Amino acid sequence: MRTAVVILIAAVLGCAFLVQRHHEHQTEAALATAKQASTPRPVSEHDWAKHALDTTAKVTRQVAKQREEDGNR
Repeated sequence: MRTAVVILIAAVLGCAFLVQRHHEHQTEAALATAKQASTPRPVSEHDWAKHALDTTAKVTRQVAKQREEDGNR
């Protein structure tokens, strides 16, 4: 009886391990696909201020270009 319980526990843990490993593989594939579609330079937690400044400068240039094309100021 004890042997059956030990084998059952080992089987359950083995299945849980395989399911987790399969899920991690799918998550890595999804992240790789998302990285390709994201910004050219990913934002790190230590680089958020520079990213905000870069975005502001980009928008400012776009607005200036649009105003120039429209003939405003």
